[in-house]
Parts: sequence; structure tokens; C-alpha cells
Amino acid sequence: MSGAIIRLGLLIALLAGISRVQLWRVDTGNSVMLAAGALLLCGMFAGKVAKGVGLPRLTGYLLVGVVVGPYALGFLPGEGVKGLELVKGLAVSLIALVAGTELHLGLIRRVGAKVALLCSAVCGVTFAVCFGALLALKPFLPFMASMTLPQALAVSALVSTVVVSFSPTVTIAIVQETSAKGSFTEFLMALVIIGDLFVMVAFAVAAGLTRASFGGGFDFRGLVGGVGWELFGSVGVGALLAVVMLIYMRRVNRELPLFLVGLCFAAAEGGTRLHLSPLLVALAAGAIIANLDEREGQRIHHAIQLAGLPVFALFFAAAGAGLKLSTLVTVGPAALLLVVVRALAIHQSCRRFAPAEDPRLRRYLWMGLVSQAGVTFGLAALISRTFPDFGPQVEVLIVAMITTHELVGPVLTRRALERSGEVRGDERPQTA
Repeated sequence: MSGAIIRLGLLIALLAGISRVQLWRVDTGNSVMLAAGALLLCGMFAGKVAKGVGLPRLTGYLLVGVVVGPYALGFLPGEGVKGLELVKGLAVSLIALVAGTELHLGLIRRVGAKVALLCSAVCGVTFAVCFGALLALKPFLPFMASMTLPQALAVSALVSTVVVSFSPTVTIAIVQETSAKGSFTEFLMALVIIGDLFVMVAFAVAAGLTRASFGGGFDFRGLVGGVGWELFGSVGVGALLAVVMLIYMRRVNRELPLFLVGLCFAAAEGGTRLHLSPLLVALAAGAIIANLDEREGQRIHHAIQLAGLPVFALFFAAAGAGLKLSTLVTVGPAALLLVVVRALAIHQSCRRFAPAEDPRLRRYLWMGLVSQAGVTFGLAALISRTFPDFGPQVEVLIVAMITTHELVGPVLTRRALERSGEVRGDERPQTA
């Protein structure tokens, strides 16, 4: 680990030197390439350091991104970090594709009903608690202070649906890193995936109600059509991708990791433009392949493990670099209160409603539900674009919460998997 620390220190020193040289030059080169190269190298070494001290690699990626990013030491230009948005869709698609290969029909039969019931309880309790907290904070939140009661109720519901959301991206990444496998891990993965499906539907309804409360009218037919297209359209496109992958693996069968990266990139970019969910597209593709041909599903899993590490390191390091630390100052108290309230609601609802036959679910499951990342970012940005009067301030509040959840959540998720006893061999924490 000492070698990784030395190399990481040298890289950061080199970045500091480059940032100074850029101040003296008129032509500073391609800022996106600089950000990509720097974050990838720093992320890889930071991940090794984090693993060496018992933390998830993902935490190392995030922290080094925060440190060298434009909002801390400022070694990387902000426009360079923003230019890495393309990596986001690719990473989410690759992670979701791996998750899909774990969704066998046998798993759904075993835990599907229990997961759906617990997910409804956790999301419902968390929504109700956060909704009440936001209403209580109305006089102290500038964007809500002047709203009428119906408007405040609608906006509180809208924000609460986003606050409820989990992070399949972070959860699945930690599961991959630790090679965790077992009934607890399966339950956790299924719950975060189904939970975000609930959230997307609830968000669409809440957005329609909010638009109506501000005089925009409630378009029920358009609402149902939009939600239906995003859910069922994503599954349909995912099925098409599954057929393409199976044909390629059986007839071409060359450079599979490279092919999967290219296909996931195209699916993520195309899906976004068609108003589909890249997460659902890739998830459906992986699940269909795993249930049609389990051997090919395992090959996909192995290929992404070979090709995905640099993509994941760059994605999470870029996410860290994009965290605006100033938001913690401007809306810090309200965001911190909501973080605590949300965590307590998740903890208590898991303790109360998780299946009693597995005590681990009641003790540790809540830790795996704290993280927030891509889906939450996307919904916050959508609020900002859809409601320009108050949306940008809502986005600042939610991003401040995500900042805390991204730093704390991965650590808690890993701890939950370790305490469940499902982390494999060399990934187990060392004890004295």
C-alpha cells in the first residue's frame, strides 16, 4: 500500500504543477483529456489506498476526485470535469448489465414478493417522514417560504420522492468489489433496483401534481404515457440488445469486453435521447441473457470485470470532482437534517418490516440503502429544468444531501455485506 500512497502523492504533485503551468499559457490544451487522464490515474491508486485501510475502492475514487477537483484544490478545470458526463451513462449501463445477469427467475420467485412488500414499506415510511420534515422546514427554506399551502404540499411531495431514492449503481459496484454472494446480497440488490422503479413512477406523478399546483394543469394521459414508455420501452430495447449480444457471442465471439463497452455506450447515449432509462435497458438485457443462457451470462459478467475497472474508477472519481462543496455551506443545516431523518426512517422501517426469518436483514439491510448517486442526480437536474422558478434551489439542496450520501453510503454498504458474512475470502476485513 505504501507504493500506492507514494505514487498517488506524486500524481497529485504533478497535477499541481500542471495547473500552475496552465496559468502561464494561453493554449491550455484539451481540458477534458486532462481531467480524464488525471482522474483515472489518481482514482486507480486512491482505490488501492482505500482498500489497504479497509475502505471500499469506490470511496477512494470519490475522495481523490473531491480533493483534486475544481471545488477543492482546483487542479482540474471545471469544464473538463463536466465534459466527462459521457462516462456516466457508460458506467451505469455496465454496472446494470452485470446486475441483470444476477436476476434469475429462481431469485425472483424466492424473494420477489418479500422484496416488493419491504420496498413499499421502506419507501412509504421514508417518504412520509421526509415530507413532514420538509413542511416543517418551509419557513427556513427560501424557495418554499412564499408558497401557498397547496404549492408547498406539492413541492414537498416532489422533493421527498427524490430523497427516497436509493443507488443501484453504488450498491452493485460494492457487491462486485467485494465478490459478495448469498441471500442477503441478493435481497439487497433486488430491493435497490425495485426501489428506484417505485421512485421513478412516484416522481412522475408528483411532478404532474406540482405542475398543476402552479397553474400548469394535470395531463394524466401524458403522464401515464411518459411513465409507460420509460419503463416498458426500456425493457423492450433491453430485450433487443440481449438478442444482439447473444448473436455476437455465438457467431463472432471476439473481443467481448470491447464489444460490450461499445454497445453499452451506444445504448446509454441513444436511450437518453429516446427518453429511456439506461439503467433499465441494461438491466433488462442482462436478465434476459442470464435466463436464456446462464453460461453466456457468466461470460458477460467476467468480461465486464476485465474491462470495467478503469471505467468505474473514472466515473466515481469524476462524480467526486463534480461535488460542489459550497452547497454544503449554503443549505448545509437543512440538508444535514434531511440526511439524518432519511437514515432514521430507513433504519426503523427495516427493523420493523424486514422478514423475520433472516435476522441479518433487520440488523444490517438499512446500511445498504443509504447511498444515493446517479438516479438522484438525474431527478434533481430534471426538477431544475422543469421548474425554473424554484427548481435550481431544490437541486442545490438535493446535491448537498448526495454529497454526504456518496461519501458515507459506500462505507456503510460494505460494512453491511461484511457483517452479513457474505463477503468472500480475501475481501474480508483483516482482524488482529
